[in-house]
Amino acid sequence: MASLRNFSDKMLKYLSEPVKNKQAAFYPNLVNGKWREPRFSLRRQADLRKMCLLNNVVPESIGLPPKAPKKPVKYKPAKGHKSQRTYLEKKEKVQAALQDMPNKISTWKENAFKEHEKTKSTLPF
Repeated sequence: MASLRNFSDKMLKYLSEPVKNKQAAFYPNLVNGKWREPRFSLRRQADLRKMCLLNNVVPESIGLPPKAPKKPVKYKPAKGHKSQRTYLEKKEKVQAALQDMPNKISTWKENAFKEHEKTKSTLPF
């Protein structure tokens, strides 16, 4: 629980003193072409935020970055076998084909009859 936490003297001093460069303590800094880590780690930043809330201080006033919103959890369906994944699509496709089957059969018979007529000879014998 945050109210029972003992905060270090360094953090209490930082909260009480005015801050010159507010963002330098909480973000990585580029110094002489090399990146330096922030003065306060993310864990300590969270502690500072809790301490500010306990002391009725707005966390952004001392330079803390705004709290990042939590990302929604993405749930992936179980993979399963391919035949299990495509079963419903295949079933719907078969049902659609069965609905159209009488038309397909009649057109096939007509086309087959026409092709057979083409191969017949025009001679009477």
